[in-house]
Parts: sequence; C-alpha cells; structure tokens
Amino acid sequence: MQSFVHKFQGIYEINELTKIKSIAYTIGKPCIWAIIALLNSTKDKTLNITSIISNLNSNYSTIIRCIEYMRTLNMVHEVRLGRIRLIQLNCSNEIVKAMINILNNV
Repeated sequence: MQSFVHKFQGIYEINELTKIKSIAYTIGKPCIWAIIALLNSTKDKTLNITSIISNLNSNYSTIIRCIEYMRTLNMVHEVRLGRIRLIQLNCSNEIVKAMINILNNV
C-alpha cells in the first residue's frame, strides 16, 4: 500500500512540475503577451483572426500557433460565425488574470 501511495505522490509531483513548466513557457512567449494585451484592450475582449494579425503586424502561422497553445491552456475561446473565427479572452483563467494584472501595472 505504501508503494502505491509513493507512486501516486510521484505522479502528482510530475503533474505539478509539468504545470509549472507550461506556465513558465507561456510567460516567456512575447506573442502570447501581445495577444492578451490586444484582446484586453477591446471592449468585449474579442477580435477576429485577421484583426489580431494586422494589429500585431505578424503573420498567420505565428498567430495561429500562439492561439492554439493558448486554447490548450484555456486562455482563449474560439467562436465561429460562418467563416469568421473570433478569439475571445478567457478572463476567468488564473494565468490570464495574472498577466492582465501585470500589463495594467506596467
């Protein structure tokens, strides 16, 4: 029984380490900071992909890669209206709250 508890604790520690690594990776990506700052500056925290790309003066593949990573962390939601893809900031996410707080205080 003790071996099972020890293995479970090891799995828990690995999951926590993975979580910390993903947060550190997120904080280190300038494109994620730029997308959060841009979406936070809008009234309803929503923009379409084309607007994000043009406002950040970037390219489609870079922005999509960042948005897909943000979606895996539940930082943004994607809303489809026909052919239009709207990206909405998930302000209830703890990482997003912390990043917005940092952006507002800088």
